[in-house]
Amino acid sequence: MPLGNLTSQFFANVYLNELDQFVKHKLKAKHYIRYVDDFVLFHQSKDQLTKWKAQIRKFLKRELNLELHPNKSNTLTFNNGITFLGFKIFFYHRLLRKSNVNNFDRKFNQLKFLFKAQTISRAKALESFEGWLNYASHANTYKYRKHLVREFNKHFPLTSNKQIGNKKKHTNFMRKLNQSELKFSVQKTLFLFNKNLSIQGIAKERQIKESTVWQHLAELIKFKQIPLRSVVSDKKIRRILSKVYSKKDKLKEIKRRLKDDSISYDEIYCVLASIK
Repeated sequence: MPLGNLTSQFFANVYLNELDQFVKHKLKAKHYIRYVDDFVLFHQSKDQLTKWKAQIRKFLKRELNLELHPNKSNTLTFNNGITFLGFKIFFYHRLLRKSNVNNFDRKFNQLKFLFKAQTISRAKALESFEGWLNYASHANTYKYRKHLVREFNKHFPLTSNKQIGNKKKHTNFMRKLNQSELKFSVQKTLFLFNKNLSIQGIAKERQIKESTVWQHLAELIKFKQIPLRSVVSDKKIRRILSKVYSKKDKLKEIKRRLKDDSISYDEIYCVLASIK
């Protein structure tokens, strides 16, 4: 079975369950973590870890016909950090391994080339890019991810040059977009919305709540990526705006003034997003 396949992960967990039971119940190790075939044990005593390592090696060979990797089975101290699942883990922070960052850089350059050659769509590039962002978010990478978002919006623009009418307005919009670090989950909703899927349809396609879709639409309205009237009817917009006395008004206050059950909190939220 191919590496990374969900079926492979499932059977690895089933097969290595014997190892889990041995470490927890026979060795009585209190601090043990395993993910598929990668695992670590923690203890204050180096001698204890060395003893456990020998016992685990013997157990794997005898019971599961497996062997520890000769170059990846080490006894280390936290002071120098430990490598686990592609991260360099220290006491109070986590870093991405340089080799993983370099691999992504090569893949990102390839995506830029394919997009420029019109071989792949922005949505396809976004799917790959979002996977890396989600992975990187498990490390202390806020500035790095913010930089990547700016780079992605620069090389994979939402609007092609042929569709630009007012260049000044477009430039201001792109500046706001870059500064906002708009979540890519929101941009995936935009892609489906532009395909004329309903809110219910988007929620079903993405397997998220309808309330989450409404939040995404409000973000898109706020940053001028979709018009308000494509989400809320003109009649409702006028009704809601007539009851907005201040930008600081709360949803409940506006809803109470409207006295109209046909207007939802989500619609009010979208209208407020358009005037922020």
